[in-house]
Amino acid sequence: MHGEAERPDAMPHVLITGVTESGKTTLAKRLCWSYSRRGIRTVVLDPLSDPGWNSNYCSTNPVEFLDIVKRSRSCAVFIDESGEMIGHYNDEMFWLATRGRHYGHNCHFITQRPAQISPNVRNQCLKLFLFTVSKDDAKLLSNEWNKPELLEANMLRQFECFSVERFSPVKKILVSP
Repeated sequence: MHGEAERPDAMPHVLITGVTESGKTTLAKRLCWSYSRRGIRTVVLDPLSDPGWNSNYCSTNPVEFLDIVKRSRSCAVFIDESGEMIGHYNDEMFWLATRGRHYGHNCHFITQRPAQISPNVRNQCLKLFLFTVSKDDAKLLSNEWNKPELLEANMLRQFECFSVERFSPVKKILVSP
């Protein structure tokens, strides 16, 4: 997977979070497809083996996935069920969050609850897609991102999310199913 394909536009790491069936994986698969269309290699870890990722490499095996990521450069990397993976592979996921950028990777951490992700990993993410979450999770992210609008995340409908970059205003978007 080495080569000179387009870099992921120096896009920052991304946190995608929300309750089950809120639209996280739908959004992530669309982002993956978008990268692929632009010639950016994609690498996916999906322990649930959902169909439809349309990626260059998709695995349910964290060890194989991490090996591919470490041997590759300039990929859009997706880690579905990140809370589960990070709990078992803390050092490796921290490596992805802190060193992945040096490999040209754009990592997407997808989780149901942001608290499952280490603050060190969350703080490396400069873009957030926040689907509906509990009031406590909304408060956590509102405080970390210094965005009071995120407190209303518990009121979002299915496939609605807040999209925000670390130093930009919050936008509400609809991810069509």
